[in-house]
Amino acid sequence: MDWIVEVVRSPFDTKFLILIMFMGAGAAFIYKSGGIIALQNWIGHRVNTARDSQILTWLIGIFIFFDSYTSTIVTGNATRELSEENNTSREMHAYVLDSTTSPVTTFGPVSNWIGYQVSMIIVGFEAAQFTAEEVGITAFGLFLQSIPWNIYCFLAFFMVGFISITQRFYGPMLDAEWRSRAEKKTHRDDATPLSDITTDVGEPSEKNPTLINFFAPILTLLIVGIVSMWWLGGGHQPGVDVATAFQETDVALGLLYGSFAFMAVGMLGAVGFGTMDLEEASDTVINGFKTMMIAAAIIVLAWSIGHAAEQVGTAEYIVDMMVNSGVPGSFLPLIIFVAAMFIAFTTGTSWGTMAILTPLAIPLGYELVGLSILPVLMGVLFGGAIWGDHVSPISDTTVMSSIFAGSDHIDHVNTQVPFAMTAAGVTVIALLLYAVGLTSVMVLLPLSVVLTAIVIIALNKFDARRKNLPEIMPTAEAIDNGKVNVEGIENGERSAATRGNGTYDYLASIPLTAVGIVAAYLCLVFAFVTFGF
Repeated sequence: MDWIVEVVRSPFDTKFLILIMFMGAGAAFIYKSGGIIALQNWIGHRVNTARDSQILTWLIGIFIFFDSYTSTIVTGNATRELSEENNTSREMHAYVLDSTTSPVTTFGPVSNWIGYQVSMIIVGFEAAQFTAEEVGITAFGLFLQSIPWNIYCFLAFFMVGFISITQRFYGPMLDAEWRSRAEKKTHRDDATPLSDITTDVGEPSEKNPTLINFFAPILTLLIVGIVSMWWLGGGHQPGVDVATAFQETDVALGLLYGSFAFMAVGMLGAVGFGTMDLEEASDTVINGFKTMMIAAAIIVLAWSIGHAAEQVGTAEYIVDMMVNSGVPGSFLPLIIFVAAMFIAFTTGTSWGTMAILTPLAIPLGYELVGLSILPVLMGVLFGGAIWGDHVSPISDTTVMSSIFAGSDHIDHVNTQVPFAMTAAGVTVIALLLYAVGLTSVMVLLPLSVVLTAIVIIALNKFDARRKNLPEIMPTAEAIDNGKVNVEGIENGERSAATRGNGTYDYLASIPLTAVGIVAAYLCLVFAFVTFGF
């Protein structure tokens, strides 16, 4: 109990707990003020197919990059009806939510995940018994350098977009999407969808919904968060460059300022545009706090696990054992990645996995190889932890994705596992290449993306042929208009399945907009990364 009190009283951790509460309140205002309704009114008439609704879900998940819980709640509610109307299976909707939100919040550029991961790196520094001054890099600087090495998250994020745009499915998801398009059943007959827990916040207001209440809080969070971190790192002082400012900053305090501004602008917009009165706005703040209680509990327990491991000397024991075992240092990223996958799968928590492994990985890497391998280890550790989140049925984010997509939980897990395994398998190949000498992330990451696309197409062709289903899933409208011979496909006619392939305009406004926004987002992330070098 003393250890739990100790971690909560830590100045960094206390700021972090408060900032996630503010983020919950800000997200509640986006939803409750009608910002979601305004978004649906603005773009809903442009979304006419299942593919469009999947791409839209992916895009909104990109915009809400500051918290995975918030992103799941807001994105799920914003797109669920559109997905249902356009015959997207509940399983696919849950997959897009789950495999967009966690990867995006992992590398930010401003999110409570960043604050937590930096706090874990600080614990790792303490376990390795060195300071930032001694090694010449801060915990935040090390985190920035680790982002390109989070190969699994980049691949998981890429796969959502690639599969949504190309409509090439495989595994149980292929069956789910065919059922949804051909039979108009967005979930199977005996499925048990998880209930919606939006009762914490209430129904969105339909009084004067405006897009300002959706975009203004998010932009405020981004601007205030980044400027605050720059300022707190001394960026306003003469002779302090941007890179130094971000390495020396107080991440938790910067994010705290940003999250408070996020909540405040959401409240001002809600009251100012008349979508709710002051009493309703005050209640929304408290209700927004409630949505973060599960996250707060998990975070405190994860910190406590990490602190307990530190107190009993787990890190020292593992380091001594590994150093004396003669394991080549170049294979250490692969070992850490697999260990993170296993722990996260069995425990259901990526944050708990980070708390367990970070104090082990940093001293181990520093002893076996040196400072140069630490960004690699952190990147693969964070990625492996999120893989476990994606495939574990007891993961909180996986459960929430099922809830806000209206999906049967086990159906969501079963359909997502093959996709998560694909990204993890390619990551393992990349880490094997690293182990044998290909150590440039600027080569490994693009190579992994290309290999992932090839694997998706190959698995899609194989599984569609095996099940005698179209490789490119047709729209529900094409099936209804008789352009697809459903009876022939169900009777096993291979020619009918081949002729049933969907046709899509890849230069249409929605996929082009998606690619443009994703490109801009990735440019922002990698510009953010450069501050760490």
